[in-house]
Amino acid sequence: MKRFLLSVMTFFRKIRRVFCTWYFKQRLVRYGKGIGAARFPKIGPKVSMTVGNYCSFNGITVTGKGTVKIGSYFHSATNVKIMLGSHAYDLGDRIPYGNKVTTKNVIIDDFVWIGADVIISGNVHIGEGAIVAIGSVVVKDVPPCAIVGGNPAKIIKYRNIELFNKCKKEHRY
Repeated sequence: MKRFLLSVMTFFRKIRRVFCTWYFKQRLVRYGKGIGAARFPKIGPKVSMTVGNYCSFNGITVTGKGTVKIGSYFHSATNVKIMLGSHAYDLGDRIPYGNKVTTKNVIIDDFVWIGADVIISGNVHIGEGAIVAIGSVVVKDVPPCAIVGGNPAKIIKYRNIELFNKCKKEHRY
């Protein structure tokens, strides 16, 4: 009985993955080959998003107004949020904010790994090979191969850059 239930659950997970990936592709401006979404993505109507090759999404929410560019070989854990533009509090005619909205962009380079429950604010560039630790709030640019964590996210250390470049040169990804 346990095997039967496990096979049924596995079947429904595959169906969900196929549907979520199809829906995700419909919301993208451009995408490469080999992308997948394990959970239902939430992408706002004023978001222009492009994704490179061989990217895996396990639950992403993108809100606001602006663009998101994600490179190839990207992996995200669950509940990743990218918050683009927000209310322009300095330009409005009301308090606490007016009706104008700012536009912001996010660029995530190749080989980036984002942990669970991460929030990324607008106008941030995450460099190649960076790792963002679980629960981090990214409000500033992340250098290539940096491992960042915390609120706000700070550099914890750097990856072994020689090993990273060796794996990249040998196409081991």
